[in-house]
Amino acid sequence: MNTKFFAAMQIFALLWSGCSNMADTDDIVFAEAVEVEESITGTDFSSPMQFDSVYVFKTDTLFISKTDSIIVHKQDTLRIEKNDTLVVLQKDTLVITQTDTIVIDNTSPSGTGILDFNPPSTIIPIMENLVHQKRSAGYKPLQQQIVLLHFTDIHGDEENLKRIKEFKDAYSEYIDEVVHTGDALYEVWADSFDFWSRAGAGEFLNTLGNHEVNFFDKSWKPLEVSTQEVYNRFFAPFVSSWKVFQPENAEEKALMYYYKDIDKGSGLERAKLRIIVLDEYHWDGAQADWLTNVLENARVNDFAVIICRHEGFDAIPLKNNPFSSLEHIGSATSLQEAQIAVDEFMQNGGEFVVWLGGHGHQDAVGRLPNFPKQIIFLGDQSSMNWTGWNDSWREAGTKSQDCFTLIGIDRFEKIVRFVRIGADRDRYERPKESMSINYGTSEALFPAE
Repeated sequence: MNTKFFAAMQIFALLWSGCSNMADTDDIVFAEAVEVEESITGTDFSSPMQFDSVYVFKTDTLFISKTDSIIVHKQDTLRIEKNDTLVVLQKDTLVITQTDTIVIDNTSPSGTGILDFNPPSTIIPIMENLVHQKRSAGYKPLQQQIVLLHFTDIHGDEENLKRIKEFKDAYSEYIDEVVHTGDALYEVWADSFDFWSRAGAGEFLNTLGNHEVNFFDKSWKPLEVSTQEVYNRFFAPFVSSWKVFQPENAEEKALMYYYKDIDKGSGLERAKLRIIVLDEYHWDGAQADWLTNVLENARVNDFAVIICRHEGFDAIPLKNNPFSSLEHIGSATSLQEAQIAVDEFMQNGGEFVVWLGGHGHQDAVGRLPNFPKQIIFLGDQSSMNWTGWNDSWREAGTKSQDCFTLIGIDRFEKIVRFVRIGADRDRYERPKESMSINYGTSEALFPAE
């Protein structure tokens, strides 16, 4: 037998047999150039079963070593599945002949998409519970509920951001707003932010995180970055589509705080919520005054209030609550003036629901020490890029790949409900599927304290 043909058959047979049982991190390493010649007598390479197709699944990596070649012949297919990496090193050659096709498959492997783990049969009953709560004796809704999708610390994970967008689009009739509470970038200013637009996330409300002001290049050399550059990168391209209210001359002054009102329904079924987003990294007296005025306006116009920032506060955890992480991390900035402004708002009859944030890569829920009527919820990271630095182990292709929270606000009973989508167990195997808190009394209803 032709020795070149025999060697080729051995290599391709090995690849073909490994397709069904290849581990998530298997590597295919070509130590030397391999060429399969279609002219070998008596051999038909036109069928995929004759070794013409090399399939790389899930997170496998196909490495082409120095000076190696993959030669794709006529009608052959090189298929790279979602999340796969084709690494072509220096001096390597990828030869694509006429009529050949490289197929980039942008779908999740069967059974591992976000809607596979969260089908309508599971999610619609949850959504209906969030939007239809208190009922009259005639079993009619007394008031519409508001539902938010909250995620945080996406850290450049384009794949998970696309999954959040897919979930939102699938259940958009129930979700009033999507808000991200900071750390969009992977690590430093030099990291790309292009993934945000590619994932279709331009409509999501965004909050400035510490990684967005981490002014270093990828080798950790300091960079000179102006506040205007920060605004132009994270806010200017998207803010007009958010339909938010900004301070006067926000673009000219590069002010990265704003609010958005949700006002739907009428009469007893009217629901009104103001989402306020702060910029804690450029906090000053002007922003503090703005917050006080926006809160007073919300009180006068009967808007309940949620406030978003990135780092949250050092709170007293709710007891017996799995959303209270057992691995506590404190906050770096207290924003004491903001806490006082909210307290005055509540003392004057304003309706404050909850502070939202992230930063610590762990779930946390509790009361502010100096203002125990103020509840704070910090979400675990939505990214898979920092796996290991979070409350639970995360595995791609499983339910735990995703991590974000649905939040339902019931103003009739003054209850805020949290439902976790994705990673819903911590490393101590405590389930954290849902919780409900009476924000009027700051009492945890479920799980009870």
